[in-house]
Amino acid sequence: MDSVTVIILSHNAAAYIRSALDSALAQTYRPAQIVVVDDSTDDSPKIVEEYVKREAGVVELLRVPPCNVSKARNIALDHASGDFVSFLDADDIWLPTKTQKQLAALQASPDAVGAYAHYFDFIDDIDDLGRRVPRHGTDDPALRDVIFEQHMSSSTVLVRASAIGRLRFDENAPHGEDTIFMAELRLKGRWRLVDEPLIAKRIHSAQASTSNKHRIRNVETRLNWLRRNADRIGPQAKVLHDDLAASFVGGLESHYWRRDLTDLKWMCAEARRIAPVQFGRSFLVRTRIYPRWVYRLRDLLGGKRAG
Repeated sequence: MDSVTVIILSHNAAAYIRSALDSALAQTYRPAQIVVVDDSTDDSPKIVEEYVKREAGVVELLRVPPCNVSKARNIALDHASGDFVSFLDADDIWLPTKTQKQLAALQASPDAVGAYAHYFDFIDDIDDLGRRVPRHGTDDPALRDVIFEQHMSSSTVLVRASAIGRLRFDENAPHGEDTIFMAELRLKGRWRLVDEPLIAKRIHSAQASTSNKHRIRNVETRLNWLRRNADRIGPQAKVLHDDLAASFVGGLESHYWRRDLTDLKWMCAEARRIAPVQFGRSFLVRTRIYPRWVYRLRDLLGGKRAG
């Protein structure tokens, strides 16, 4: 019988960790091992210890010094013993059939490295946003899909341990690290999609992924990976790199036209650094960015003149 290891990262997750652990333990295909890597300063470790005692031999707690998510996942991967590995963020929840359905997809596709499923967002109650899927992935996605669409966030996948092998997360890339990990696996084989929402992703203010800094660093991580691996990927790497850079700059242009100016001056400076060719072609390179009230005043005066 195939064994499954679940890896959970816990950093000051006392408010959420019970729900995550309960959802892992409630899987219809029960995991043989749940490894919780914790660098918290709150009561998270005490809560996990309760599960270690209650689920002896299944739940394990690894206390580590403060570290980024890539380092924490790598520590857990070195400790994992399952035939299949999945990752669950401490603030997310799995529906009960997540593992069973992904495992069935992989058993039906021996050449696949892993399977993923759709997710839906929630805030407090799992149904409070109607379980709407914000973005739909595709079965057997190409490398472009993995890099551009980023459907395979950590909580959504089940991966063959044999496909992972010695592959580890890039500890120098704490933003977008899951995308390039999934891209590395895509170079080894294909991904399968379980075409239904099986992961509930919690939205809360402490999430780093909601910040503009994360978005910039996420793009930078993907661009750097494409440049570093151009020889392995082939001519497609430059096309993907240039298209991603152009899309990134186009997004900044959209921010400008929507007058979404928060951090825009800083983001343009970062774009000049990480995508100099594409940014050099943008009107933003010649545009001075004013405070939002200047545009509001200009639009108001322009509307009066037009009237």
